[in-house]
Amino acid sequence: MTGILGIHHVTAIASDPQRNLDCYAGLLGLRFVKRTVNFDDPETYHFYFGDEVGHPGSLLTFFPWPGARRGRQGPGQVAVTAFAVLPGAVGFWVERLVRHGVTYEGPTQRGSGAEAEQVIAFKDQDGLLLELVAHPGAEARPAWGNAPGIAREHAIHGIHSVTLWVEQGDATERLLVDTMGFRPLREEIGTKLFGVGDRGPGQIVRVRAIGPFPRGVGGAGTVHHVAWRVRDDGAQLEARDRVVTAGLDPTPVIDRQYFHSVYFREPGGVLFELATDPPGFTIDEPVERLGEGLMLPPQYEAHRAEIEAVLPPIHLPVPAATTTLFTSTTGPEDVSGDALGFIHRYIPPSAGAELAGSTTLLLLHGTGGDEEDLLPLGRALLPGAGMLSPRGKVLEGGAPRFFRRVAEGVFDQEDLLRRTEELAQFLEAATQTYKLARDGIVAVGFSNGANIAASLLLRRPGLLRGAVLLSPMVPFVPEALPDLLGTAVFIGAGRADAIAAPGQTERLAALLRQAGADVTVHWEPGGHAVSASEVDAARRWITQCLMARRRAD
Repeated sequence: MTGILGIHHVTAIASDPQRNLDCYAGLLGLRFVKRTVNFDDPETYHFYFGDEVGHPGSLLTFFPWPGARRGRQGPGQVAVTAFAVLPGAVGFWVERLVRHGVTYEGPTQRGSGAEAEQVIAFKDQDGLLLELVAHPGAEARPAWGNAPGIAREHAIHGIHSVTLWVEQGDATERLLVDTMGFRPLREEIGTKLFGVGDRGPGQIVRVRAIGPFPRGVGGAGTVHHVAWRVRDDGAQLEARDRVVTAGLDPTPVIDRQYFHSVYFREPGGVLFELATDPPGFTIDEPVERLGEGLMLPPQYEAHRAEIEAVLPPIHLPVPAATTTLFTSTTGPEDVSGDALGFIHRYIPPSAGAELAGSTTLLLLHGTGGDEEDLLPLGRALLPGAGMLSPRGKVLEGGAPRFFRRVAEGVFDQEDLLRRTEELAQFLEAATQTYKLARDGIVAVGFSNGANIAASLLLRRPGLLRGAVLLSPMVPFVPEALPDLLGTAVFIGAGRADAIAAPGQTERLAALLRQAGADVTVHWEPGGHAVSASEVDAARRWITQCLMARRRAD
């Protein structure tokens, strides 16, 4: 009996902390179990994702270093981390990955007979190699059932397996079998499988000998180490002694607050850890509050203020209760419950952005854009402002839009009404969830995004403090004009625009002025595009509006 029970956790490297959180707690629906720091580098976060309480075997953890360079998978690394799901969840995950714009391969069958598995392979935003493996044995593993938009029967049931890439597999395989107690299971197309315990999900390691390729290079999108479960401190010391006997050089026991650790590098170069099951993640937070606060080990508590000042701001995933705001405006097929009704990005305001800090730019892309499209424009218009950027949910030939059109320049008015109310509900929910200043939201839209922003102004007066409308048209003419007194609008348009003709710009400006809005129109000689001089004019306009608001306050 070796005392190795299976996989305890996998730790990888990421770049942007918020995007890492959005992927694993949002897209994949894992629970954000713990927000702490890298104990060896306390100015860097250490995120833990897992099931409800962070059971060993459910955990994928990250060191997110903002701006980290991409690493490269190669020999001497854990190359692939696989999650376990139930066989009936495969269709759900294919649909979810498609809806979130994630490129994937599969589902493909791996193995045969009773060992057959359906596998979906994909990468996260940093290039980390991931798999979803459908296996009946996942049922025996706990899962986090409260992820918005993901029913328990579709949820991830912990880590299924890891795949080691090594140059030559013999020495690694001997260590797994002779020292760590794994048993050979089978071979699949050049990859050998080993299992421990009952050899189900969470107890499997795959070893692939890939030959003399360049060694893997650590960085964003690569695994730092894999940790193996041991029951307690005594079992850990026994396992450590066996590692020493095998001629390797393990570290002393290190206290990681939530478990105790011993590290060593196996013969193929992969960093291994032996991690105890106790004490677990509820020693400093109750189960219902896991992941909500920054938890520091005792040695860093006296430096909390300095550490918090350095760490970038992040926000938690949207609470499940918020999805009820959309039951009256969208059908179940339209609701992305994990994203307030829309797939979106939210970037909090920068610390110290005094003038821009209370302003949130609602970024609304044009046809074919997405939630990433206008982020550079938002940064250029008002550096330091918060940014809320949803993806349109209507597809036209695969291109996202915010509402349907019958033909070029002819809008489906019934759909425009519905989608405008839907966007307004999203904005209300986001204001509540992200604690936005209600009188500080400025829409920034291009083309189709500008048109739905104009529809928001005309249908929901007071919801927006102002708007930057680039290449807009008149979305509709209301029967009664709204009261837009106190609302400022910048319109950027091209004299040679063949899509949003100059006459449309002039009609929209007149309509908004009749409603009481303070409208500024900026003309460019070009067509249906955003020019640098137009952005510069809009930037000056926003700054002037903010300065005027400060003087009024």
